Amino acid sequence: MDANEQPDFRELFARQVRLPEAELELDRAALCLAGEEYPELDIAHYLQRLDALAQEVRDEIGNTQEQEPISKALNFVLFDRIGFTGNPDDYYNSENSFLHRVMDTRVGIPITLSVLYLEVARRLGLKCYGVGMPGHFLVALEELDLYLDPFHSGRLLSAGDCRRLVQEMFGASLNWSDDYLAPCGNYSIITRMLTNLKFIYIRDRNYRRGIGVLERITMIDPTAATLYKELAWCQIRLKDYRAAIQSLETYLRQADAPGDSAQVAEQIKSLWTAISRLN
Repeated sequence: MDANEQPDFRELFARQVRLPEAELELDRAALCLAGEEYPELDIAHYLQRLDALAQEVRDEIGNTQEQEPISKALNFVLFDRIGFTGNPDDYYNSENSFLHRVMDTRVGIPITLSVLYLEVARRLGLKCYGVGMPGHFLVALEELDLYLDPFHSGRLLSAGDCRRLVQEMFGASLNWSDDYLAPCGNYSIITRMLTNLKFIYIRDRNYRRGIGVLERITMIDPTAATLYKELAWCQIRLKDYRAAIQSLETYLRQADAPGDSAQVAEQIKSLWTAISRLN
């Protein structure tokens, strides 16, 4: 690629999400995700910054592989020295969902801060994994039997604390399940990041970017039929009726005998009528 040529971040993202789960590079995939909104983003620069954060921790502890000192040093560097924390005052700012902006601003939402933690931890050999609890993403520290909350400056939680956190957020509307503490794979993490962005863009009526996010989610799971209805909804609002018809037809092919097939077929018919009137 020419030095002045902009990278095709959609294609770079596609290459990542075509990989087997174990080969998907979470940091690189998250940066490719961000690049579509920030075309000047230098992926190599931010990967090097993650390397530098890991080295800063190593400078504190040497070459030990003991999990507790690694965890303590990582928490000290990220949360005490550098000051990474949650952004409760501007939670739904889309910047909080982009890894490079979180690295620049030092604030973010739970999942993006967790990705930062996970990727520095991976470089250090700290055994941990993402936990996709409802409403609040965490990091599980495997050998320490604890859960870390990057949004609240790295506070440590027990399994009981996690349960109470969910109860505080949802009350009686959601019953606790131990499955909420199950490991969250890299594909699920990227999908959740995109889903957060989808919510933000559609809430803000930024339908074009919402479409871009939905298209990337379908690249991860092309069989998720309802995504195509959401795509069509956004495309209709941009008056891109032909694209909406294609999305709805894909929905009918992907869904298993959907109960709304007659309504969708009627909607497709109405869109063709709208196109004929435009001509």
